[in-house]
Amino acid sequence: MAFPLKDFNQELGSNEEIVSYVNENFPRVDFPLFSLSSLRESPVYRNIYKQQPDKKVKWNFYKYLVDWNGRVVKMYDNKVTPMELSSEIETLLNEANRIGRGGHKLVTA
Repeated sequence: MAFPLKDFNQELGSNEEIVSYVNENFPRVDFPLFSLSSLRESPVYRNIYKQQPDKKVKWNFYKYLVDWNGRVVKMYDNKVTPMELSSEIETLLNEANRIGRGGHKLVTA
């Protein structure tokens, strides 16, 4: 999931402009793209911050590995690519399937 943030002065357009930019420049992106917000406004980030208050987001494209219970497993800075996380993601998915927590869930924010 992607959460465009206005905190770093990179996402300066409207939600429509952000979607258009992503579609034009990253046509293979197929994960949910949420509406523009700020770290302070984002319920997702507020939940992450409660769990890891000593780890601050310093720039766009931070990544969080979160388990099926909403617990932050690990945090990665903007230099780590999503593909570098594939084995850790697969491990979490396998664990979720093992305990019967696999499948799709509705995303609400």
